[in-house]
Amino acid sequence: MDLSLNKKYFRPDEVAALLNVNRRTIYRMILDGRLPGVNLDHRPRRIPRAAITALAAADSPEWP
Repeated sequence: MDLSLNKKYFRPDEVAALLNVNRRTIYRMILDGRLPGVNLDHRPRRIPRAAITALAAADSPEWP
């Protein structure tokens, strides 16, 4: 997973590409609380970098 981009928040489609899952999976994970999604201003949901790295950790029981 390449999080070398200097971004704090990622779009659901970016997270799906990073984690190699379908975009719908990311939206489901946001809806059921496994992945925090935040609304920044009037833009669609964004996922914090820390949440992505925590989810991708090998010891995470929440994956997918």
